[in-house]
Amino acid sequence: MKLNKKLSTKLFIFSHISILLISLLFLAGLYYVLNVQHHHSTNPFLNGPVTTLPKSLRLNLDQPDDDSLTFQSSVIVSGQTAPAKDILIFTDSQDLIIESKKDGSFSTVLNLDAGVNKITTVVFDATGDSRSLERTVFYSKEKLQ
Repeated sequence: MKLNKKLSTKLFIFSHISILLISLLFLAGLYYVLNVQHHHSTNPFLNGPVTTLPKSLRLNLDQPDDDSLTFQSSVIVSGQTAPAKDILIFTDSQDLIIESKKDGSFSTVLNLDAGVNKITTVVFDATGDSRSLERTVFYSKEKLQ
């Protein structure tokens, strides 16, 4: 089609009416999808709760306490996170990977080195998000009196 060719009046009006009708059909369909389709029931609570759980990943450690002193060669690392998540627990000399239970709890025994132990706990989700917490535990082989 040449750019400098003149359109007939009928073709010009027909094309503008066609564009207008297609636009109106698109807007009507969009209105239906966004408004009418989601309001089938009169009671909005039939579809479930209004609120949802937060999407953010959480990690809480119950044990060990930070800056604690122990005379035992191992310590229990336990806490809460989301259900069935991979948890990496590591020190300078040891790495462990465990999975949280259905209720989100996790627990494992970690061997300690003599002196200062920095215990880092990291939880990962499927999207690559991670949360981490660090605890410092001092392990002494000799009991102080």
